[in-house]
Amino acid sequence: MDAINQTNKRSLNIDFAPMVDLGFLLITFFIFTTKLTEAKAFKLNMPDDSPVEIPTTTSESATITLQLKGDGVVDYYEGFEQKPLQKGTLTLYAQNSVRTHLIDKRNRILQKHGSDTNYVVLIQPTTKTSYKEVVDVLDEMQILAINKYVLLDGKQ
Repeated sequence: MDAINQTNKRSLNIDFAPMVDLGFLLITFFIFTTKLTEAKAFKLNMPDDSPVEIPTTTSESATITLQLKGDGVVDYYEGFEQKPLQKGTLTLYAQNSVRTHLIDKRNRILQKHGSDTNYVVLIQPTTKTSYKEVVDVLDEMQILAINKYVLLDGKQ
């Protein structure tokens, strides 16, 4: 009966060395993968918030206003919005229509003035415009090497 009452009490030994190795392996993996990802950002120079307004003059024929309506819809006004020389609607993502229109406008300015130094694009988001759409239009400015563009306050 003593043999039945005696329980086999062996201590349980777990080796944690492989788990520690696996932990360090995972830590090094995540460190390397975060170092390899590249930040997707571009430099955007913004003016100071000074109250002094310096009047700027731009040629009406060399100015285009892109009004971002949301959902990829862009209204454009060649000249100024109050008295546009030409206006219409473009889509942001369909066959590069914004890019094509900006290139056509630049070519017309080059034919008329001989240089595109006065070419100004006014970008006006509305309250329905997503952040992605603003970034996409700013990307177009970088791709087309348009140096003079203005990001206006949003409109209702």
